[in-house]
Amino acid sequence: MSVSPQTRVELLSVPLDAITVAPGNHRQDLGDIEGLAESFRRIGIVQPLTVRRRDGGGYELVAGQRRLAAARVIGLSAVPAFVQSYADSDSRKAMAAENLNRKDLSTLETAAAYQELLDLGVSSDEIAALAGTSTQHVTEHTTLLSLPKKVQRELRRGSISADDALMLAQLADDPECLAAALNKGRGGWNLGAAVQHELHARELARRIATSQAELERRGITTIERPRESFSRQAKVQRLGNGWGCIPITTAKHAKEPCHAAFVDEYSGDITYVCTDVQRHAGVVPGIEPPEDRKAARAAKRAEREAQKRAVETRRAAVATHLRDRADTREASTHLKRVSLLEADEGTAAIACELLGLTEIEDEHRGHALTLVKRVANQPAELSRVSLALVLAQGELYAGRQYMSADERAVVAEHFAYLARLGYELSELERGLMGSDDAVGGVAEPDETEATS
Repeated sequence: MSVSPQTRVELLSVPLDAITVAPGNHRQDLGDIEGLAESFRRIGIVQPLTVRRRDGGGYELVAGQRRLAAARVIGLSAVPAFVQSYADSDSRKAMAAENLNRKDLSTLETAAAYQELLDLGVSSDEIAALAGTSTQHVTEHTTLLSLPKKVQRELRRGSISADDALMLAQLADDPECLAAALNKGRGGWNLGAAVQHELHARELARRIATSQAELERRGITTIERPRESFSRQAKVQRLGNGWGCIPITTAKHAKEPCHAAFVDEYSGDITYVCTDVQRHAGVVPGIEPPEDRKAARAAKRAEREAQKRAVETRRAAVATHLRDRADTREASTHLKRVSLLEADEGTAAIACELLGLTEIEDEHRGHALTLVKRVANQPAELSRVSLALVLAQGELYAGRQYMSADERAVVAEHFAYLARLGYELSELERGLMGSDDAVGGVAEPDETEATS
């Protein structure tokens, strides 16, 4: 920052009444004047003020506003001052530079000093170097001056922080969005999130307006977003190769009378659609004529009715079988086969270990599939494999640190079976059963069940 050469500097005792404060001085809060005034009473003014002569007489303050105010408090009639021969622009530069070197300037006072230097032709880089800060800092702070006066007052009062004000400055050119962000902040929103919400809403509105203008310019019919544009049965469907779209390119469909578009209210993007899908029946794959679609729906209804009747007939037959229960051996075989097919991999792995099966299938559910294939190759093994699965289930639950009530009941029955086979239960195993007499309390199967 350059200042014109000074022709003369004088140190004079200048009458206080002859000194005026320049209207462009940005310092609003002078701080503790009483403390400075008391210092002047005891030791006097050590650092002279800086002034310049005015064309109409008197002096204009360049630097030392707090010293001038303190001198007036103690009733001094004159103060020592350096009298500089500044031109108007140089005086303003000197005042702004002197303000920037103070540590107690408010955010808005700093911003005003930056802006004045910019107006005087000083570059942002020069100001940043003078203030010992970054060019970005200078740019951000000058944007605060574009905030409405009401927001600036809140910043001065401390109702909002400097960081909050910098975020709000992003909305300075849109008073409506700025007011909405402030209201959200007062309503409990994080102010940064409120600003981002308004920025997003503004950008979305801009994109929607741009897309609508583009469609209008190209003369494309614009419709509201259809509720079921992905459904195969919808009259209006999207163009393209995605799910629920008509496999027609936008360029090929553009000349069709059913060509239209809508603007997505969540993204502002343009989506092209066909407003009369049946116009393309028989021409575009996947679009059926109305009569074919009607027949397909009728066939589907008939299928559902047939399935319902089959369920009713089948359940009546099963209920009759359960009442008669004539073939208990077949029922037992069926039960074993179903338990084999439903075995989970963890239980099947233990069952294979109990049966000594080491050659396990490599496919998915390898242990379970190994058991199924063993029974398929050796049908007589069904009972032994089924028993291995039941015992494996008990072993699986018994090895867990925590068991549900149902799992504990299975473990109790498992240990009871082993006890009947002659296995001597340990104290720990009896504890898992829940009581010492659990083994004796399990009923033995009747003769019919035993033979099956």
